[in-house]
Amino acid sequence: MAKRIVTRIGNIFCVEIDRQYKKFFQYVANDMSQLNSSVIRAFKRKYPIEWEPNMDVIVDDDVEFYAHTVLSAGIQENTWYKVGTNKNVGNTDSIMFRLYSEGCTSHMTKSYRWYVWYINQEYIRIGEMTDEYRHLDIGYVYPVFQIESKIKTGKYVGHELE
Repeated sequence: MAKRIVTRIGNIFCVEIDRQYKKFFQYVANDMSQLNSSVIRAFKRKYPIEWEPNMDVIVDDDVEFYAHTVLSAGIQENTWYKVGTNKNVGNTDSIMFRLYSEGCTSHMTKSYRWYVWYINQEYIRIGEMTDEYRHLDIGYVYPVFQIESKIKTGKYVGHELE
């Protein structure tokens, strides 16, 4: 029988990149607006592979991106592992995402059906994407390999619409 994986808001996880360095992210919220998925904030700084994690130093870093994912899947696949916990999860009331509603179609290059929302709030339809919201992270629930790619390269696999 598989071991039960328990995660709690505030948990900090490590992703080792090519056995050369490591980066960290923190579980900061659940988003009922997006399938009750886990929301993470990934930090910018790269650390040497031998660095011993200090939770206060990690959460004091700048946030590179926010994302929805399934934490237990990354643990089961050995893509990330828990290194500690910190009560400082930032201001989760200000985290906002964007999403388009046409679904995943590879031939699309632009959407006119964009939505934005704050965690656990209703979606707001904005229509065509504007500069006001372009900086927001996409609000899909990303699989493990996409989160790993974004942490490693700064980009998700695939492309984004306008």
